[in-house]
Formats: sequence, structure tokens, C-alpha cells
Amino acid sequence: MRHIRIGTRTSNLAMWQANKVKQGLEKNGFTTEIVGISSMGDKSLGGDLSSSVGQFIHAVDAELFSNNIDIAVHSSKDVPVEINEDISNLAYLERGCTSDVLIFPKREGYPILETLFDSDIDYSLDEALSIIPKSGMVGTVSGRRQSFVLARRPDIIPIAVRGQVETRLKRLKEGRIDAIVLAEIGLKRLYEIKALEPWILQFSAVRISESEWPTAPGQGSISIHCRTEEVESLQDIRAILNHPNSERDVIKEREILSSLGGGCLYPAGVKVNDQEVILQVSPMNWKQIFCKGLKFDVMRYNGHISELKIELPKQEITDSLNQSKGPKLISTLNSDRLANILNNDGINILNQPVIELNSLSNNWPSNFLQEGTSRSKWPYLILTSPFAAKCAIEVAQSNNDLNRIQWLAIGEGTARACFMRGVTVSICASSRNSRELIDFIDKKISREINLMIPRSNVASQELVNELESLDFEVNSWIGYENKSRVINSIEMSEEDVLLLSSPSSARSWVENSLPIPKNILCMGKASQEEIDSLGYFSKSTVEILQGPTAEFVSKWWKKNRGD
Repeated sequence: MRHIRIGTRTSNLAMWQANKVKQGLEKNGFTTEIVGISSMGDKSLGGDLSSSVGQFIHAVDAELFSNNIDIAVHSSKDVPVEINEDISNLAYLERGCTSDVLIFPKREGYPILETLFDSDIDYSLDEALSIIPKSGMVGTVSGRRQSFVLARRPDIIPIAVRGQVETRLKRLKEGRIDAIVLAEIGLKRLYEIKALEPWILQFSAVRISESEWPTAPGQGSISIHCRTEEVESLQDIRAILNHPNSERDVIKEREILSSLGGGCLYPAGVKVNDQEVILQVSPMNWKQIFCKGLKFDVMRYNGHISELKIELPKQEITDSLNQSKGPKLISTLNSDRLANILNNDGINILNQPVIELNSLSNNWPSNFLQEGTSRSKWPYLILTSPFAAKCAIEVAQSNNDLNRIQWLAIGEGTARACFMRGVTVSICASSRNSRELIDFIDKKISREINLMIPRSNVASQELVNELESLDFEVNSWIGYENKSRVINSIEMSEEDVLLLSSPSSARSWVENSLPIPKNILCMGKASQEEIDSLGYFSKSTVEILQGPTAEFVSKWWKKNRGD
């Protein structure tokens, strides 16, 4: 009687998979033991999955090399198309369902999750996305899912929701997100072992049609890895566990994914069922296109595999803005995305940054995560502006602890500033100013969480003081410098409109003695107070943006500068 050591991650879902293997082997005369292993994917709450392909499998496979396990069990979708040549896939278990589901707070007219499992009804992508409110937040760190969502609904804000399935769904319960996208098969398997609590089963959920939303290659399948040198000696295990049809389909999906660059270059959904294939591929530069405020197209195919001809989507980015006669909006925000969105809405816009940013990386805390500290008590990084976001991403390149914790963005602009640089924030407070941010943190964040707040060299201590008065432990430091740029001159008419993004931008405008229009729009109460205190703008009418920048400016322009 042979004894087999089965290596796996330790989440409930991973243990379900390992027990499935265990049961199959023990029915056929083997004795087994399950060896639980933590992976880097399990040790991080921040960042993007797409930037670390294979992070959930490497630690488990490493135990094969150490001869601490005999086989390793993985979700097939987590296995990169290229693995170490000394590791081989021994078998694929019979595949389960492959759909993704959109889960959201209980709503009349939609099934609850518990009844969804017994239904075969699916929703078109547009029907599913219509459930999400304007500028709503959707939990997903998958590049594939993010690109498919944003191709249809560019107003949506992706949010990083990491951890075990149950942990992710707690974020929905807490109101951090409006909806979350998860694989149906994982939820079904947890339901089978009664690992989904009643409050989870009462969420509303819809299955997204695979004809418009093919899921990750290998989704629903379980892979068994072994040492390559032992493939022949383990053929009896393969004979017990391998499901030929599942193996055929998953291998073909992985071949298609490999032809696209392994999913790293082109986010892709691939579903193969015998000779039929559904494929959807986003452009390699989809995120850059999106962050410019432009629409991007995806390649779609639904048909016989013999007729599949992959024409990868390619889209050049143009930087030119259409200019016409009439008043213009002069923005100190320097956002290509905002400029393109407003320009496409018929507004002449000129980006005129007046601040230079300098990161002070040596001031940032490092190696602050202590071994043994529960991840539920790890600190949050609070980002109060797009400038803070830019600096955090620069510093995080050499400060790994920053990548592992959750990042909280004050509002949509800061969340998008992170996203355009490759980081999906864990929380977006949707706050317009520090007062609203304080209220959000007060209501939503536990006092057990320490707050880390980088500030500029000209920022006040007010935010820190207010949070400390609410019994939060705050670690704050000067993380970056704001310096005025030298601007020689700028053409401006009385009908032009100035958008000042920060108090520093207002001061720099004054220092450069730049002209002033009749109307000024500003971001946040602090900017308005600074503008009022300077006196330089006393002849102008100043208004604070209410709501998302592009939406507010567009409405304001049509009302005040429209034909």
C-alpha cells in the first residue's frame, strides 16, 4: 500500500480540492496525508494578481523539489502556461462549471446566491453590468475581468479584494464595494461543504453569459503536479484521477493562451468545449488606452476551433486633442484621461501643470510588517491625492511591505492615479475633501488598524490630528515635496475657466503671476480656502467640484459655456 503526500494551499477552497484528490486515491487503495502550505499570494492583501502570475502555485510546487510532498494540487486557472521543466502536470480532475458570477447586495428581482446554484439562467454582460451604479466599485484584481468590465463601463472603479472567498465577500457586506466578480465553481464547492455562511447565501447574484464573458483558461479544473522524473512511476495515480475530456479542453485553452503571450500581454478569456471555442482578448495596451480616457475594442470569436484565426487587437494611442474656437478649460491637474473625456464631450482643454513633484523615498517606513502579526491588523496606506499615489507607487518598487498592505484612496481621481500605474487600490472612500475622508474612516475602519499617511512638505497636520482625536494610531511623514514650476506666460481670455487641483497649485499660479479668468473651479474645500486667502483671485467666482471631476465639469460647462 503506497502512501501519498498531497501538497496544497490552506484556504477552504484549496482544501476542498485536496480532499477531492485524497478521496479518489483512498478509494483505490492508497493512504494519503494532506500537507498545507502558504503561498506568496496568501501573504498579500494589496497589488494586482496580473502582475504576479503563478504566485499561488510556486510555494506548493517548491515542496515537490524539497521532497516534502509527492503531488501538488492547484486550481488550473492559477497555473501559468510556462512552468519549471522539472515539474509536470500529471492529471486534470473532471471539470466543474466555468462561469463567473456577479454578486451584489440583495435586490428584488434578482436570484439569491443559494438559488443560483440550482438554476441555469445567465445574464448578458450589459444586463449584469447595469446592476452596478454609476462610478460604482467592483471587486476584482484580475486583468481579464477588469478589461472586460471597463471596455463596456469605463466609469466603474476596480477595487482590489484579496484573500479567501469568505474574506472577499466580507468586503461586500461592509459596503466597500458595490459588487464582486467570482468564479461560480469555487462558490459551489464551498457550498457543498457548508462553508458559506447564511449571510453570504443571501446576496443577490447573476451568472454572466460565457458567450460574452469567457472565463480564465482552466477555470473549474483541478491540476495535479508531480516531479517530471516521476511521471512514469505515477501513471497509476494518473489513471485514477485524470478526466480525458477535461484534459483535452484545458490543454487547448492553455495552448491558445500561450499563443497570446501567456495572458501577461493580452488579457484573455478562453473557453473550449470539445470543438467549440469562445475567445475574447483585450489589447495589450488596454490599460494605457483606458487611462487616457479613450475607448478600446476587444477581439471576440465564438465558433468551431478549426476556423479560429486570432487577429490580436491593436490600437494606437493618439495624444492630440481637438481644438476649436471659443473658451477653454485650463487644468492644473495634468490628467490625460480627464482631458480626453472632456475633449470628447466638446470642451476645449489645456493641461497646464504648475507643480513639480519630488518623492522623498528615504522618509517612507520599510520592513514594518512583523512576522506573526495577523493580516487583519496590518496597517492601511492612506493616499490623499494623485500626487501621493504617484509617490507611493515609485517607493513601492523597492519597498515590498507597501505592496502587501491595503491602500485606501481618498476618491476616484486618486484611485485612478494608482490604477493607471498598475496598482488597484483596496478601498476608495469616494470623498471630496479631508472632512469626508475622516468621516469615512471613522465609520468604516476599525481602530485596530494603524493608518499610514504620507504628506507633502506643505500639507498641514489637520488630517492626522483629527484621526488621532478619534483614537486612531497614525504614522505620518513627509513623503514628497511640492515645488512650483516656473511658467513664463499663458494665454487666457475672460471666458476661459481655470481648474485648480490643490492649494499648492493655487499658490504656484500666484507665484508665476499668471492671468485669472472670471470663473475658477477647484477640487476640495482646502483648495477653496487657499484661493480665498490669497486675495489674488478676489475678482473671480470660485466653485468647488461636486462629484466626479469629469462629470461635474461637463455639466458645469454645458450650463455656463454651452451654445
